[in-house]
Amino acid sequence: MSVYITPGTRQGSDSISGKAPAISFLLRWWKSAVRGWQRRKMIAALAALDDRILLDIGLCRGDIDDFVDGLSSAELRMVPVTPAPVTATQDRSYADLRRAA
Repeated sequence: MSVYITPGTRQGSDSISGKAPAISFLLRWWKSAVRGWQRRKMIAALAALDDRILLDIGLCRGDIDDFVDGLSSAELRMVPVTPAPVTATQDRSYADLRRAA
């Protein structure tokens, strides 16, 4: 027994054929917007680094855009590790210790 599938015999394709292109367009647009946002965020994080640190990584300022363009989506999702900012309470306690000494 042989089964031949012709373009007119697909099941279920007629009910969503009008919606599928719109959904795929929105999905592609959303992925593109998120990737652009992640790309800009990564460029800003690398541009904020000191020149010595960039050289340690193996980059110079002119290569940041090309480097970020070569990153995959998983690499663009990485979060940069930064030290915690110094708060005003920490500054005050240090000043108090200096006065006490």
